[in-house]
Amino acid sequence: MTHPSSAAAVPAPRPWYREPWLWFLIALPGSMVVISGITVWIAVRYADPVVTSHYYTKGLHIGVQIDKELHARQMGLEGQISRVGDTITLQLDPPPPEATVTLLLRHPYAPAGDRTVVMRRVAPGRYVGSATTSPVRYTVAVYTAKWRLAGIWEPGAAAPVLPGV
Repeated sequence: MTHPSSAAAVPAPRPWYREPWLWFLIALPGSMVVISGITVWIAVRYADPVVTSHYYTKGLHIGVQIDKELHARQMGLEGQISRVGDTITLQLDPPPPEATVTLLLRHPYAPAGDRTVVMRRVAPGRYVGSATTSPVRYTVAVYTAKWRLAGIWEPGAAAPVLPGV
């Protein structure tokens, strides 16, 4: 014979969707699916172009730059770049014969912030140009058709430019 109290002591089974451990076990892989989706979105949205379609041409261009830097080294050419306001001053030693030189300021993370400045000679070895710059560390290239100097420059401070080789 069964006791009525023993039948009442057994609780009625809960439906599956009321079990907390089930939802915990579903949440673990579910959160990974959401995180993976976010990672894929970031990778697609901010993809870096790894290989250029003109790799051969760019390689030839690098060879020309190296030749220009070697020529600057043979000339013993060195320089100093500084800025006051929007006026950028370049002092080159020994003074080269060119009346103008090109200054390329490459912004570290925003290509729209790159600046190309044509510098004009105002005295032997002294060139002046004008450009608005950001307070970041620029990669600098000073060049003509024959030679090239490079360096790192932060506006507000003087920095050397030297042959890169």
